[in-house]
Amino acid sequence: MLKRERLDQIMIVVTKQGYVSVADLAKALNVSEMTIRRDLDELSKSGKVIRLHGGVQAISSQNQIEQNFQEKREIHIQEKQEIAKVAASLVNDNETIYVGPGTTLEFMVACLNQENLRIVTNSLPIFEMARSNPRNYKLILVGGSYRRVSGSFYGALSNNELDSMNYDKAFVGVNGISDAALLTADIEEGQTQSIGLNNSQKRILVADMYKFNHRDFYQFYSLYDIDELVTNEQISPDVLEYYRQYTSIRTRIEE
Repeated sequence: MLKRERLDQIMIVVTKQGYVSVADLAKALNVSEMTIRRDLDELSKSGKVIRLHGGVQAISSQNQIEQNFQEKREIHIQEKQEIAKVAASLVNDNETIYVGPGTTLEFMVACLNQENLRIVTNSLPIFEMARSNPRNYKLILVGGSYRRVSGSFYGALSNNELDSMNYDKAFVGVNGISDAALLTADIEEGQTQSIGLNNSQKRILVADMYKFNHRDFYQFYSLYDIDELVTNEQISPDVLEYYRQYTSIRTRIEE
């Protein structure tokens, strides 16, 4: 099989399956894993796929139907829990933090064990998770119009409340990251998160490795304006190098 044919076959398989391992591709195409790795590196550098540890992921276009937060809780659980612990380690005692909606951030709030925190959120699932934390933190749930698919509050009431407060750190999630664009499915929800970020001394994005090179409907913020991005250690070195031109990236808890 010629190289061009092999690359085309890889794209067909990856597009169909979403994710495929190096070993499976090598077996399917009857070539060595070393050859497949070279092919995947070439496709990754050309922006056609996302190179992951042990395999490759398709670059998804925006979803036509947004998954609700209950469905998102069942996706990439291990990866989300890994970065949730890293994000939680960035919080210090006695801080006021804004936490936006997102299932990874629910895991983060569950990991918090600092003293005397004030947590402000416009997400009902985040509030419920923080309320069950045994540390008994001070909690502020910002109201407004309720968006059922994400479990978050948005709109003029939410924006006015969030804009009247200041935060030591803001933690937000995304549906996708494409170049410097931080993307979400809903305009008003994105605008509400932007206020939480703008009123914070430090702005932190928490996104698992599957969010990179993934697009969605609305760009609500720029990666250039994020102080730190928390993601998985397993992320492709090529993807990591590319996105470090926009902001600082953390993949592990640092002592």
